[in-house]
Amino acid sequence: MIQILLIIVLAVILIILFRKFTNLGSATESQSLAVTSPIKEKVQAVQEEREKKLKNKLELEKALEKVRSLKRKGEKDKAEKVLLKLLTLFNQRPEIFYELGLLYLEEHKYENAIAALNAAAKRESANGFYFHALGLAYLRSKDYIKAVENLDKALHYNNKIGYRWADLSLALIGLEKFAEAKDAITQALEAEPHNVRYRSILESLEKKIN
Repeated sequence: MIQILLIIVLAVILIILFRKFTNLGSATESQSLAVTSPIKEKVQAVQEEREKKLKNKLELEKALEKVRSLKRKGEKDKAEKVLLKLLTLFNQRPEIFYELGLLYLEEHKYENAIAALNAAAKRESANGFYFHALGLAYLRSKDYIKAVENLDKALHYNNKIGYRWADLSLALIGLEKFAEAKDAITQALEAEPHNVRYRSILESLEKKIN
């Protein structure tokens, strides 16, 4: 009889312990799910944001290619209208200001070009192409000091491009710094040894210096 009672007591204890551990496991799992759920949501949100940015980038590149096509056809007024519209649609992206600045450069609208290219450079300050175009706009408007300043910045990002050195040389000639201009055009020739125009500038400077 005592043995039977002991067996019953042990059975009850085992049932209680089993229920306790089962409930504990469920609670732990619920807590785990509660923690995992916000993390999963954050990962999903980040992924969705990346996909959105990629889609916007592809759409913008497609629109800018349309602008370049219009420029090649000589339809520059249409190209300008598209670019101005893109500025509102794509939150004033630097690529749009850059294309607008290049368009104004081609049309000899140097003040407009300078404004657009400054806007591009302010929004993306580590882009040598923006600073070169800006330096070129200042060069053509005969603001040689600012031309030198921005062309120097362009060369900081890539000093192996011949035309950047050549444009710097022309800006230095404008300031009558002929020795420095000679050094710059020499660098241009190192990048492009067979460039006839650069060779002509160098020969002209050698005559001035000598």
